[in-house]
Amino acid sequence: MIVQKYGGTSVESVSNIKGIARKVALEKAGGQDLVIVVSAMGDTTDELMKLADHITTRHHKRDLDMLLSTGEQVTVALLCMALREEGVAATGLTGWQAGISTTTDHGGASILSIAPERIQGELKMGNVVVVAGFQGITGDGDISTLGRGGSDTTAAALATKLGAERCEIYTDVEGVYTSDPRYIKNAVMISSLTYEEMLTMARRGAGVLHPKAIEHAMPHNVPLVVRSSMSRVGGTWIHGSPGKGVSHPVCGVVFHKGRFCYTLSPIQNRMEIKRLISSRLTLWGMEYDTLIEEGGDTLAFLVAEDDLERADSIFDRAGAIVRRDRKATVTVVAKDKKTCPVIRDKVRQILQENRIAFHTIENCTNHVTTVVEESHAIDLASLLHSAFGLDEVQAFEAAGIY
Repeated sequence: MIVQKYGGTSVESVSNIKGIARKVALEKAGGQDLVIVVSAMGDTTDELMKLADHITTRHHKRDLDMLLSTGEQVTVALLCMALREEGVAATGLTGWQAGISTTTDHGGASILSIAPERIQGELKMGNVVVVAGFQGITGDGDISTLGRGGSDTTAAALATKLGAERCEIYTDVEGVYTSDPRYIKNAVMISSLTYEEMLTMARRGAGVLHPKAIEHAMPHNVPLVVRSSMSRVGGTWIHGSPGKGVSHPVCGVVFHKGRFCYTLSPIQNRMEIKRLISSRLTLWGMEYDTLIEEGGDTLAFLVAEDDLERADSIFDRAGAIVRRDRKATVTVVAKDKKTCPVIRDKVRQILQENRIAFHTIENCTNHVTTVVEESHAIDLASLLHSAFGLDEVQAFEAAGIY
């Protein structure tokens, strides 16, 4: 049994949906049991948000979840219709019908549990099951959505619960690259990565796969495959088996714009304030980074753009002068944490040679991350991609062939 996920660009048109139905029909005829997770078509979620904005910009999150969850349901219905036209029996399910229970954090809920009986029953009857990604139901019976990358998360969580052979993530690129191929022309597709390597790349800016999906698959060793919806050739396998004899020390160079740096100064009791703010950010479920500062009376934290409103409320009560600046991170992902000191020295040298002002992130284990002005992010990523020899790699294999 295989779980497949098709993203918004893969299902953006009726012709695309018909193409997916033909492919699924062939696989079903070959004996596969299939659970298909789908996103909303193309820009549907953005269009629904615009409709909401025409009413009010003070959105109630429960209302938004009710609205946004309809996008995936449209895709589910259309794909089921297309499958029936191909002679394939199909059952479409919303998140709650698929047994997905979540927390009550509307707009960014986490999956608590999955009751798989409905899906398992449909599979036993020989049906292809099509599930709406990005959504579930709270303990109060309210529709919830999982936030950005929610369909990836749905697919990985279902694959884990159902004991799938693998979870295939279909998107508009052929796989995971050593850097973003839209900006770094010499970026090369990676044939395989370990969960830890992919998790670092995803958290640091590789938008092809959401970190939560990896976190669901990793403890249960369910392989993930990222590949193009236009072809089954190639793709990137993500699993728990590191390759043998891999010589290249770096997996990739990724960057992430839209990060915001909060700098506090002057600070009298630096460590106490640091612990207090860190605990509040963690309590509110925000991922953040702490920057290494030269001065003893300065503190700096980095948060995502999506968390600005909540972060502002925390830093406003910090009892110090706070400066907020828009930044970007550029990260070199290492194969072995033992090589990080050497990589860090080389990164610092390149930054200094090119006179790029930077900060360094604390507590990096298998990567080296620097904070720079947004305008420098792509140029720096390109410099580092070349400096670590990734431009010359022809067929990159980070973790061995699965």
